[in-house]
Order: sequence, then structure tokens, then C-alpha cells
Amino acid sequence: MNRQTAPEIQAIESLKTGFPLADMNLFSIYSEEGVFKLEIVFPSAGYGIIQDKYSGIYAMDLLFSGTATQSAHQIADAIDELGGFVFANCDYYTASVTVYGMNDKLGQILKIVKSSLDQCVFNQEELNIYKGKKVSELNINLGKTNFLSNRQINQILFGSSHRFALASTEERIRETSQQMLIEYRVKHLNNPYFIFTGSSETAIRQILEESGFETSFMHNAETIDPLPQGETLDALVYKKGSTQNALRLGKILPGRNHPDFFTMSLFNLILGGYFGSRLMKNIREEKGLTYGIHSGITPFKTFSVFKISSECNQALTAEVRKEIDKEIRMLQDELVGIEELTVAKNYLSGALLRNFDGAFNISERFKSFLELDTPADYYQHYFEAIKTIGPEDIQHCANNYFDLNTLQYCIAGEM
Repeated sequence: MNRQTAPEIQAIESLKTGFPLADMNLFSIYSEEGVFKLEIVFPSAGYGIIQDKYSGIYAMDLLFSGTATQSAHQIADAIDELGGFVFANCDYYTASVTVYGMNDKLGQILKIVKSSLDQCVFNQEELNIYKGKKVSELNINLGKTNFLSNRQINQILFGSSHRFALASTEERIRETSQQMLIEYRVKHLNNPYFIFTGSSETAIRQILEESGFETSFMHNAETIDPLPQGETLDALVYKKGSTQNALRLGKILPGRNHPDFFTMSLFNLILGGYFGSRLMKNIREEKGLTYGIHSGITPFKTFSVFKISSECNQALTAEVRKEIDKEIRMLQDELVGIEELTVAKNYLSGALLRNFDGAFNISERFKSFLELDTPADYYQHYFEAIKTIGPEDIQHCANNYFDLNTLQYCIAGEM
């Protein structure tokens, strides 16, 4: 091997997701690594769907806090002794319990998980400790400009009453009761589907049924996706004594099934979506105005959210905003060079492929695929679309979707 000669670049011609097919509520992705991952997903339990956002989030945090006969420590010790790890979470559309462990311990771990799911009483002592921690965490976060700016831009874009932007307060934390959490568990933690990643020799259906879970036809939950209703709020969230300001710019964009979404994703990458982006090169590397700056697009079912995030010295805030505007205008007025576009395309294609590198990564993508009601050929279409996007498409996208007059802006700190 001649290490002075770079290896030939091989063009990536196709993408295979490795997604499983099933007409039941059990999906299996096979991996012979000796460990398993099982996601128990509750499709109608996400905080963006339920009436009380924080009941869902807090209930999932406390799901393994104890039953009438076992304490949180006893449950945790029993799982630890089996070499397992369990994580419960409430996302926007779904709630889920993710279980990891050795293949031969799956049945024993699942019986503990099932018992905790069905019999959790949300012990009052554990709940009081949890609420105290959440209040302390909130008070600490209220002193951070990046937390304040994120909360403000979300409320500007979504409206303060939208579930995604509904802010945590000490009053909300304090008024959370045992009964509220039990009602959430009983009402929403049912009709799950399962994503199993592990050995093909594991009798996963039998183990699930022996543990008390039901495998049946897939239950497709009808979900309402409330559209953002933006608000006009103060652009400055004052934080006395702050030497560093947190900037946020954002807007609501079409969802991932819109024909221009792939071009918007590539535009975002060129602007600020990776370390070689224009915002990073200009504002961080060349001018040293900030340690980091990033832009990103977060997709929901019927819309997506574009944000630019950065923190900088208070005295440099106006200059950073000026340079952000300058980079967007350049993408609107000038065609992207072929070399820059090719690098961005290769990076995006590689990032897309990395999402499907290994069984555990595939399971993560598959969960998102189901949550967002994604068409079966979505990722293949995405991969092919990246190849066809040209400089004119990027310029059209910049002018059509990223008009500076439509970008919402807020700062947390002092001016």
C-alpha cells in the first residue's frame, strides 16, 4: 500500500435501509452481536398528542420508580443483576421503553419491565424527590442564555400554547400529582408495537407473550398534528449580568414529504449544517466571533422547523447577526460553486448512509420512519434526489424559503 497516494473515491450508487417488513406489531432487525435492543413503543402517548404534556414526560421519567411491592432501588438492582439497561422516554409523537441486555437474559428482564409498566404507583416519596430535582434544574436553566433563547424562539415560532413550546414552570412541576401520572399510564401506555434488534435465533414473539405482552395486528393510532401558530414576542430576553448572548433565528418550513424538502436540507447543510459550512468558516474560523454556530431542520409530520443557533460575546451580537444575513443573501444572489456543492452532497450522502450502518442505527431510523408516517421508499428517494440537485436549485430554495424578512429572531442576554 502506498500511503502517499490517497485511495480512489468510490461513488455511492444506492442505499439499502434494511428496514423490516411485518403486518403485525412486532418488527425484527437481526444482529449477531450477542446483545439485544428492544423498543416498546406506545403510538398515542407522545407529549405533542396528549392533553397534558408534562404528565407524559414526568410519568415516563418515573415509570420505574416502584410498584406496591418493589421500590425503585429493588427494580434497578434486579435489572442490573441481569446485565440489563432500561430507558423510558416521552417524545413528541410517541412514548417508549428501550431495553438493552444479553440475548439469554431477555425473558427475565422483560418480566421485570412488564411488571413495572403495569403496576407503577408513582410512589409519593419518589415523586417529591423528582419534583424537587426538576425545580432545581429549572432554576439553574433559567440562568442560562441558551435555555432562555431556545424557549423564546420556540414560543415565537409555535405560539406559547402549542404543546411543543409549552414552557415548564415551577407551578406546573409542583402541581403534578400521583393521580395525574397514573391516569397517563392507564390511558396512554397501551397497544404498543415492538422493534427488536438481536439474534435471529431469539424466539422474540414467544418471549414477549410469556412476559405478558400481546403481539397482534399493528394498531395505527390516529394522531392530530397541531400546526404552529406563531406569536409576536419580545426579540430580547433580558438576562442581567450576562457577558455572553445566545442568538436564535428560525422559521416554519414545509414537512419532509414536500418535494422541496431535500433541497432545503442541502441548502441548510451548506449554510450551517456541518463543520465545513459557510457560517462556521466565516463567523468562527475567519472572524472568530463565536466558538460555534449551527443551523438545522427538525422534521415533524406536516411541517418542519429551521433554526440557526449561536452564542457570542455581548459586544459582538450585532456583528454576528450581520454576518448571518450576509451569508444567506450570498446564497440568494450567487450560485454555489460546483466544488462546494459536491463536497456538501458527498457529506449528506455519507451522513445518510451512516444512519443505516449497523443494526442498532437501523432500528433508530426505523422508529422515526414509523413515527412520521414516512413513505416506504423515502430514504432511497432522498438519496437519489441529492445527486440531481444543482446550483440553481439551491439559489431558488434560498430565495423561495429563506427570505430574511420571514426569519424570526431573538436574543437572550444583554444589549
